[in-house]
Amino acid sequence: MSRRAFDSEVALDLAVNLIPFAIILFFVALFAVFNPWGFSPLQSTVQFAVLLTTAGLLALVTYFSARAIEGDEHTRHD
Repeated sequence: MSRRAFDSEVALDLAVNLIPFAIILFFVALFAVFNPWGFSPLQSTVQFAVLLTTAGLLALVTYFSARAIEGDEHTRHD
């Protein structure tokens, strides 16, 4: 019988990454709507680049972690 790629156990293991991801996305949305320091092309570009790069890397690391957990023979329950 084949397993789904990410089952509920793996989702629970990776749920700890959802909170920082949500915080990063909250600040991206907050700074896009209300920027307390005003708009400066250089500063705003650097600000969003740092936040979006961090969010992208967190998503990538979470994906590879899920693949590693799924591939581990000790966590597999066939």
